[in-house]
Amino acid sequence: MSTLSFPVAGLRPLALLLALGLIVGTTPALARGRYYNHSGGIETSHPAWMSWVPSSTGLGALSMPGTHDTMAYQSYGGDLTQTQSLGLRQQLDAGIRALDIRCRHIGDRFTIHHGVVYLHVNFDDVLQTTIQFLNAHPTETVVMRVKREHTEESNTRGFAQTFEWYRDQPAYSPYLWRGSHVPTLGEVRGKIVIVDDFAGGTYGIPWGAVNLQDDWTVSQLADIDDKWNKVRAHLDRTQGGSPSTLFINFLSGSSAMAYPLHVAGGINILGINYRGVNDYAIDHLVGGWAQRAGIMMMDFPGAGLIDAILALNFRLLPSSSGLPTDFSAIFRNTAYTLGGDAEARWYGMQAFLQNAAPGRNWHVMALKKEWGAWMHHEGAFYQSDSMDDFTHLAFPTRTVTSVVGPGYLASYVNGQLGSLSGGSGDRSSQLHSRLSARFPFQLWSVVVKRAPGGLGNWAYSDFGRGYKTSSGDYTYAVQGYSAYDGVYLHEHIQQEGNVVRLTSNVGFLGDVGFDDSLSSVTVLGPYQATLCEHPNQTGRCFTTSSSIREVNAVPGGPWNDQISSASVSRTGLH
Repeated sequence: MSTLSFPVAGLRPLALLLALGLIVGTTPALARGRYYNHSGGIETSHPAWMSWVPSSTGLGALSMPGTHDTMAYQSYGGDLTQTQSLGLRQQLDAGIRALDIRCRHIGDRFTIHHGVVYLHVNFDDVLQTTIQFLNAHPTETVVMRVKREHTEESNTRGFAQTFEWYRDQPAYSPYLWRGSHVPTLGEVRGKIVIVDDFAGGTYGIPWGAVNLQDDWTVSQLADIDDKWNKVRAHLDRTQGGSPSTLFINFLSGSSAMAYPLHVAGGINILGINYRGVNDYAIDHLVGGWAQRAGIMMMDFPGAGLIDAILALNFRLLPSSSGLPTDFSAIFRNTAYTLGGDAEARWYGMQAFLQNAAPGRNWHVMALKKEWGAWMHHEGAFYQSDSMDDFTHLAFPTRTVTSVVGPGYLASYVNGQLGSLSGGSGDRSSQLHSRLSARFPFQLWSVVVKRAPGGLGNWAYSDFGRGYKTSSGDYTYAVQGYSAYDGVYLHEHIQQEGNVVRLTSNVGFLGDVGFDDSLSSVTVLGPYQATLCEHPNQTGRCFTTSSSIREVNAVPGGPWNDQISSASVSRTGLH
């Protein structure tokens, strides 16, 4: 199995041993909790995810999780009006950054309602909690839609004037951004961005300027599919839309025949399964069908759905940069959408990773039951929970370049198998140790799978300089990558046979066991080599700063098995 690859910047190499036997699978309820959550807690935390987004990024370019009827997290009106299970601070800590705040104007103050139902919180509560969060995490911003809700009563001023009164309070004023355009993140870190759905844009971004999908009526459970089709169509519009426009997409819907929790999470009635909008959405996002989601306003979002939206923001980072720590939880939670055999899971992971963090050399594995692995990675390694006896692994590398010829690698590995012992983990550790000692100039991964094998039980990325073989009950997959810069001398043509790495002058190649052995050359990075016939750079010489598949093709030969010394220098330095 192979994949396209692109260069990335290197990080400090790290070694990781994985030796797993029988794995406990997840329960269906836990998997469902990744897209739908009605538990009062949540298995993700991203309180400062905007810290790694470049400040020059426009808010419209972000993919932002939001909540519909944000404060309806208690059942004051029953299932028909409850839309969330987390309090406001819990939502913000989980990664929610767009709020839907619906204010009833009463007694010159704002109470928070969902329709006729008072939610037993007031606008002061919303502002105070949001500001406390921003004080703790000043890299973040919160987009807050403010909407007029229910009937007005006992007021001496208009709705807009009461909003001004709140805005101008000394405790609130420094945190309420006063622009009306779609700002960059750098303009509004530590602030609340109002989306004005009450005064035409006088107090924030005009609601009328938002590109919106909010067809909330779902007349019956059978109409949930139609609601999802509207959400998906708006995701398609968002994809090609201007980054200076806010795209807001409501996943929510309800009616007396289809309550919000069922529209979001689905339900099985009398053997008929109605799939929820959140379930459709997470599959769409993890499947790589969207590169920009805009603001997605959700009912009862699960950890995986929040994380699948956040994952799209890694596209805003240069491919040469390392991935933030948030990626670990995101990988783990989104992996719950994967199903099928190992091959299907491999393709699913690959689609997600190449979409969420493109331009990187992703090594991806889906492994079932008795396997062991030892691998070097470059500072970032991701592993899912066990699901249906499968574990999913991924890590990016600097390059996929290997300087050990495939024939020589196969010969070396075959020569080691007879002396390996123990189970899968022991064998992977022993083989990895030997490969790293023999070829220390690049990184290695070794995966050992005990029978049964086949794509139903394991699948992994193979970039072309690996080797796979079976012996007894075990199958061995070896992969070399991230070869260090330098000049490599090869014993045979086409970069095969014994190999040595040089980064400085060698007066006599016999000192490194390579006198009169050269047949081909690999040059990685800013290096130049002058290779000479006799010791101490004497006799006939030729110079190269690029790889040579057969040295006899170089003018002035023959050169094959003639080289006894080398002068090596870095180029392009000042």
